[in-house]
Amino acid sequence: MTRAIKIVIITPVTMDLTFYKPQIDRLCRAGVEVTEISLTVGPASIESRVDEAMAVPGMLAAALQAEKAGAHALVISCMSDPGLSALREAVAIPVVGVAQVSMATAATLAHSFGIVTVLSRIAPILQANAAHCGYERQYVGCRAVEIPVLDVHRRAREVQDGLNRLALELVEQEGAGAVILGCGALLGCAGEIREFLAERGMAVPVVDPLPTTVAFAVTLVEQGLSHSSVSYPPCQVKSYQGYELGEDQMGSQRF
Repeated sequence: MTRAIKIVIITPVTMDLTFYKPQIDRLCRAGVEVTEISLTVGPASIESRVDEAMAVPGMLAAALQAEKAGAHALVISCMSDPGLSALREAVAIPVVGVAQVSMATAATLAHSFGIVTVLSRIAPILQANAAHCGYERQYVGCRAVEIPVLDVHRRAREVQDGLNRLALELVEQEGAGAVILGCGALLGCAGEIREFLAERGMAVPVVDPLPTTVAFAVTLVEQGLSHSSVSYPPCQVKSYQGYELGEDQMGSQRF
């Protein structure tokens, strides 16, 4: 019997994500096991570069543990891709970020794309990420519902209505040929946005980053591909004072 491909989603926050479990479970299919882990130490949500920085130590610990436990690939579920390069230096298995993959997908399906997200204060982060990934010309901007991550689930209907309206604005006013959900908390909102736009005569792809990236991670595993050790040289084992990231935690395959 062929062993199942094990994909581990690292959600770099400490907030309770129990209500997302049914959607995570739907990412599983025959031959593919998908599990999600969040942090025990780090930010409650990510809405700034400070939040990103505070998440990375916990993400490194989670990545090392997941690799030791037999994961075949890791997915970072945050639209700023925090810690992506660091995790690639720390483990040998593929590590992919939802921002990088969803932008590549949108840029493949359209000449331009925009992002709908939670707060306008993260617009500079999204813009910088688009430029870093090589999509500065295709990226036409973002629109925000101005609802904090921690309130998204509680105000789900308000969030969805806002996303529908803002996606339409991106298409009509900014010329976006595709739309990306710009926060992991918006998981599952893409379908209604697509329908909303289609009802107005716009067959526009709306990319839900997490399922798109999980599918890509599965493809990498199936093809036997991972990140380059030339681009991401394995880090040297050392002690990290105040952090549980010493030699005992480092995976022998990578180090």
